[in-house]
Amino acid sequence: MLRAAKKYFGFACLASDLVNLVVSFFAAYFVRAVLLPMIPSFEKRVFFSIDKYIPVAIISAFFLLLCLFLLGAFKFPLGVALHKTFMTFSKAAFFGFLMTIALIYLLKLVYVSRTFVAIYFVTILFLGTLFRHLISLRFRKSVREGIHHRNLVLVGCSAQAHEFIDSVGTSPEVGFSVRGFFLPGGEECPEAKEELLKKGVAFLGNVYDIPKFLEREVIDAVVVAEEPGKVSSLEELFLVCEELGVELIMSLRIFPHINTPIFFERLSDIPLLHFATTPKAGLALFVKRMMDICGAFFGLLFLSPLLLFTAALVKLTSPGPVFFIQERMGLRGRRFRLYKFRTMVKDAEKKLEELKHLNEVDGPVFKIERDPRLTPIGRLLRKSSIDELPQLWNVLRGEMSLVGPRPPIPAEVEKYDRWQRRRLSMRPGLSCLWQISGRSDLDFDTWMKLDLKYIEEWSLTLDLIILLKTVPAVLSTRGAK
Repeated sequence: MLRAAKKYFGFACLASDLVNLVVSFFAAYFVRAVLLPMIPSFEKRVFFSIDKYIPVAIISAFFLLLCLFLLGAFKFPLGVALHKTFMTFSKAAFFGFLMTIALIYLLKLVYVSRTFVAIYFVTILFLGTLFRHLISLRFRKSVREGIHHRNLVLVGCSAQAHEFIDSVGTSPEVGFSVRGFFLPGGEECPEAKEELLKKGVAFLGNVYDIPKFLEREVIDAVVVAEEPGKVSSLEELFLVCEELGVELIMSLRIFPHINTPIFFERLSDIPLLHFATTPKAGLALFVKRMMDICGAFFGLLFLSPLLLFTAALVKLTSPGPVFFIQERMGLRGRRFRLYKFRTMVKDAEKKLEELKHLNEVDGPVFKIERDPRLTPIGRLLRKSSIDELPQLWNVLRGEMSLVGPRPPIPAEVEKYDRWQRRRLSMRPGLSCLWQISGRSDLDFDTWMKLDLKYIEEWSLTLDLIILLKTVPAVLSTRGAK
């Protein structure tokens, strides 16, 4: 029921976005071809006919719609606030503009006016926000007029029932009207019953009275908001609703203190409730992996001269192998071989025990600013993070990602507290929030909390922000050890 209303609203938003793209294209072309030439500085500039710009419009439309989709703009609730719509369109327009300009540069479309593209995306931003807000207002009005209105009855008097009533009261845009509540089984629950009556919810009787009530009243769905242990006694109610063709909705507060997302799945004929502890946005995760593959491939390709030069420096300045290969723990504790340029003297790990008393950070990790095991060139490689570049090969292989919690060594994980192990629930990365928040200057607990924050708030936008901020963070060498 909720899904159908959101889908309808999402389709309406998509239709408005398509109209917005067409209107913005012609408006931007009119401004650039007709209005701007009236300004002396634009008068003599060459501007091509409209047919030359149609491919640009198609490309930019694809990028914008992709960004809107990845930002969840087609899953907004019916009562979405104006400022949220504007902020989402701002992000989509910004990234869409950058990707369009990049593609124009790569395809060498020298005839395309950058001024036109800029006007186009600015127009998209403001018209898109306006169109979507008008649609949202229209949907809210239709709810008040009863077009998207749904009549519900509630079964239960527990805390879940009170929570449901409160949510309906604070979200009028969903269009739910609770006609009243029924008590489950033979229980009276006088105190809970009194509280629901105070909230203006009518008492309709016992659960056994529901069949006759459904036969004579216009009811769209029955909502069961009871404790999990009592649901099994309501099987007859499920069968009645199925027989009468009335939808039945269950409140799934099985574990009240758990706030992880819940997904419904099926294994053959077995229904499964999936309590997710990591992001499950399939398409967005697929795009993240494609970004990893493309970023790692082109990174290795374009940086190959630097990689070869660094490899030669490492080999010529100290005895030992070019690469330092170490076992690390990746997704869910999978072990893999991580590659770095060697920055320490040969057999440095054997000398670790002698230096443990000099450790400058708390927790199970080991770091000291002036590590005597570092080679002269190794210190520079660490400061500039060039020693980490071979890990692009780990990214290409799928063992790591461009962005994600840094991969720990097994000995560190053995000393983790239970809550810290959750950082292994996402693929490890070259950079993460800690990289742009102080690097080695952070204490261990803060580092762990930043990794968990990344997992809980993950999005493609967050990945892009981290990647953009990583470059200046690395160049500043702040917090590098």
